Amino acid sequence: MQGWVACGMARDAWTARLQTGTQGGVSIWPKEEHAPGFEAHGAAAAPLTLQALARLASLSPGKHLRWLEQERTALEEAAGSGLAMAGVAAAALHDLGFTPEQGELLHLMLRLPGAAAHALEQQSYGFRNFPFFGVELEDDPAKKTA
Repeated sequence: MQGWVACGMARDAWTARLQTGTQGGVSIWPKEEHAPGFEAHGAAAAPLTLQALARLASLSPGKHLRWLEQERTALEEAAGSGLAMAGVAAAALHDLGFTPEQGELLHLMLRLPGAAAHALEQQSYGFRNFPFFGVELEDDPAKKTA
C-alpha cells in the first residue's frame, strides 16, 4: 500500500521501485528478498490471484485495481516475479480509501482465521518443530550506545 501512495498509477515509478528494490520503510531490516505484493517463489501469478484481480477490478469503485489488471505483466517483469494475492489486496484496500496502516491491520485481521486453523492443524508437531528462523537486523538499535 505504501507503493500506491508513493507511485500512484505511474508505470515508470513502479518499474523503478520494483527494479531497484527501493520499497521505503524502516532501514533496520535486511533488504527484502522480493517486492511486497509479488510472489516470493513464483514467476507468474497464480490462477486464483488472477481471478480475484479480474473480479475485484470489475467491482471496484476506484481505479487502481483496473490499472493493476492492465499493467500486471509489465509490473511482474519489473519485479521478476508474479503478482501475489497480497498485491491485489493492497490495490483493493487503496481503492476503498484505507491508509497503508489501516490496510495492513485489516489484512492481518482477515488472515488470522487461516493462521489459527493452520496452528490447530500443526499442533501435534509441537512448537519445537515449527519453522522459525532468525532475523538479523542490519542496524539494530539495541546494540547502539546512547
